[in-house]
Amino acid sequence: MVAGNQAVQRKSFNPRHQPHVERPTSSTTIAVGCKLPNGMHLDIRKLGEPTKRVTLKGINSLSQGLIIRPAVRGGFAITEGVPKEFFERWMELNANHPAVKNELIFAHEQAASVRAMGEERDQLQHGFEPVDPNKPGTGIETRKDND
Repeated sequence: MVAGNQAVQRKSFNPRHQPHVERPTSSTTIAVGCKLPNGMHLDIRKLGEPTKRVTLKGINSLSQGLIIRPAVRGGFAITEGVPKEFFERWMELNANHPAVKNELIFAHEQAASVRAMGEERDQLQHGFEPVDPNKPGTGIETRKDND
């Protein structure tokens, strides 16, 4: 982006630069599928302790200010190496979250199984789908050449 004569660099979130946020560790990891376009931060907070955070990839995720293309199946981006105990606890604490209730995030111990689960759920909608210019929606008209 350019603002005036100066280039503006967008800074992405990096938990290493924020001492109050840390990535949890575990000997057992899983793969997580996420259908949200930009992914999602999964946070668990305890009073007096640093926030534990795992970031799930989305189809349009940014990394270092660049769009990355994570492994995608059925519109789900796959994040591998997520600590199993952390994810299970987050799911338990957030059972009523719309992404959990609508199966927009899910996990399995094997990435191949997450890929298969993503293909089974490819018709799920998250509400952030792009607008089809040929069918823009109720009450919206396409622009005419003379407008």
